[in-house]
Amino acid sequence: MPDDPARSARFVPPTITPPEAPLPRFRAMWTLMDNPIEAWPRAVYEEPYLLRENNAQKFLYVTDPAMLKTILLDRTDAFPKDWMFERVTKPALGEGLLTAQGAHWRWQRRAAAPGFRPQNIEPMAGAMVAAAEAALGRWRERGDGARLDVAREMTAITFDVILETMLSGGEGIDAATAAKRITDYLETLGRVTPADFLQLPLWTRIALAPRGYRALVELKAMVDRMIQRRRREAARGDLVDLLMAAEDPETGRRMSNELLRDNLLTFIGAGHETTALALTWSLYLLGSVPEAAARVRAEVAEVVGEGRVIAGHVERLTFTRQVIQEAMRLYPSLPIMSRMCAEDVQVGDLAVTKGTFVFIAVYALHRHRALWRDPDAFDPDRFSAAESERRHRFAYLPFGGGPRVCIGQGFAMMEAVAVLATLVRGATLVPDPGHRIRPVVRVSMRPEGGMPMTLRL
Repeated sequence: MPDDPARSARFVPPTITPPEAPLPRFRAMWTLMDNPIEAWPRAVYEEPYLLRENNAQKFLYVTDPAMLKTILLDRTDAFPKDWMFERVTKPALGEGLLTAQGAHWRWQRRAAAPGFRPQNIEPMAGAMVAAAEAALGRWRERGDGARLDVAREMTAITFDVILETMLSGGEGIDAATAAKRITDYLETLGRVTPADFLQLPLWTRIALAPRGYRALVELKAMVDRMIQRRRREAARGDLVDLLMAAEDPETGRRMSNELLRDNLLTFIGAGHETTALALTWSLYLLGSVPEAAARVRAEVAEVVGEGRVIAGHVERLTFTRQVIQEAMRLYPSLPIMSRMCAEDVQVGDLAVTKGTFVFIAVYALHRHRALWRDPDAFDPDRFSAAESERRHRFAYLPFGGGPRVCIGQGFAMMEAVAVLATLVRGATLVPDPGHRIRPVVRVSMRPEGGMPMTLRL
């Protein structure tokens, strides 16, 4: 039997070349501020963990699935989110679901969970496909050979989906402006600064990033106006109504306007960003491997049929889903998670002491030499049912893991598959050979300078 052409066409997309040894202190600090994943030494990709000590502060990088299970699931109480994470995210997301801890997080999670049950998100597939079809319509107007920034195009699609499905159209929120302001925030206040390393007051972060602060003020004002209007209107049954009606079962507390805003900004920002990035990287990879793109088109033709709308077919688009999964392995939207060890605890064969910074190096985990065959190559078939069954649950963490796993992962995967299938069926996108692909971390992992591609209809 001949080899599958998509598997025989081995493609290794651009990746980070790790330093052979830990960087000297000041160079490491500079690299961490510019692009943290470029500071990780090769050992992070090859060993189960790397423990370093600097000026009495311990730093632990973990890429062993069994140890990650302990940290993220079995002993999650001993590994709360750290102060660095809070400095970067709390100015934007306040006390919302992503940043809250303990009981305050638990009641918000329970409140939001019904909005993401399968029976509630499955009917949203139509809106997801419609947003992708609308983008194809815009592309056709630009004509064959048009040059597109696919990163920007995917942001527009996923923002439209969030507004339509979660916020009933999101009147008062201008999608283009809001998406631009989120980018402004991520590129400025979303970066680690010298003020963070020195633990200077939070206002110093704002002083160093006026563009990001102005973007944040505008975003919050947009959402505040929407909340005030929705408080006066009849219920629509969307996520806004669900959160407004949510009540802490222990205290009877309901969300204030401020907490409601924090959570809506979390869903708007994180909800569109992760899916937009997964689609951006997926289209780049398919553009680089035409054989894989042909398999997606063939699958859509077989499962959906020529000319029919992709809506109730998403679950059956198996290979299309594997492309998304592989893109999120190679370029995880959240390439690093961090925790602070709150007590002395045993993790595998390592005694981790209180006060240790713990870095869950997701980007390195997904390319770890001991966990993946040919880890830097693009191969969607590694997510076939047979291979996935043999894989440790904590070897693949595009949405995190444990009780704090992303609440919207089902929504995000359905959207990514529906949109990718629609776009690949309707157009071919060819990567720009002159554009350097460099993954950079700005809270999420983004392609530096966007993703220019050429449209072929």
